[in-house]
Amino acid sequence: MDENQEEDVQIEPTSEEKYNPELDVDTKSNTKYLIIMVAIVIGIFAVSLGGFTFLDDGITGGTVVDVDQQHQDNKEGLLDEKEGYIYNGFSFVKIDGLWWTERKAQDRIIKIPLHFAPKDLEYIPVTGTLAPEFNMGDKVYVAIDPKTEDKFYTLGISELSFNMAKGVNRDPVGACIEENEACADYEVISCDNNGGKPVVELVLGKTESVELKGTCMKITGKDMGFVKAVDRALLKWYGMMS
Repeated sequence: MDENQEEDVQIEPTSEEKYNPELDVDTKSNTKYLIIMVAIVIGIFAVSLGGFTFLDDGITGGTVVDVDQQHQDNKEGLLDEKEGYIYNGFSFVKIDGLWWTERKAQDRIIKIPLHFAPKDLEYIPVTGTLAPEFNMGDKVYVAIDPKTEDKFYTLGISELSFNMAKGVNRDPVGACIEENEACADYEVISCDNNGGKPVVELVLGKTESVELKGTCMKITGKDMGFVKAVDRALLKWYGMMS
């Protein structure tokens, strides 16, 4: 299924599904900064702590739902479009408020939960191209604004980091886009200063967009629109949206 990706922006998973993020939480007393750094940890460590192990079993929230059966019903045209639809050959079904799809990774099927499905995201532009070096190595730096306190920003970080580790087998590494007391133990890196390293820069802005340039992907949005922009980038990454 990954062959549907456009060559100029294709992002390839690494060969092994492993998860070894290089991120620690220090003991800084400033709550404002801790909130931001913990936001990264929530997403990056969720998998290793077992917070998402249920995904392979097809269980969501407090209700047991057979995701595989929902996909089968969807492929047979038995679901209303609000419950599920086929997009570019991929099945999307809505269960407990999340949209589920799946992709083949090597010899297994990965079940993927997102807050938004493709038809919700078609208005968000994806511009530019990525250099081949973006696909090299296991690590991708997730660069955040250390001054930001925003629940949607936190949600987007969590959604992005989980999908990077689980869906495309890349290790998200926490970083900051600028110098800050909270970033003393973290690399400062951004799209403008990445030294050729793969980076995903997360920015709060008025308009949702995904910009690809060199070895950097910049995701921009505001409120729930930021989460939409993250999901738009992920679906491009998965090759499910052009």
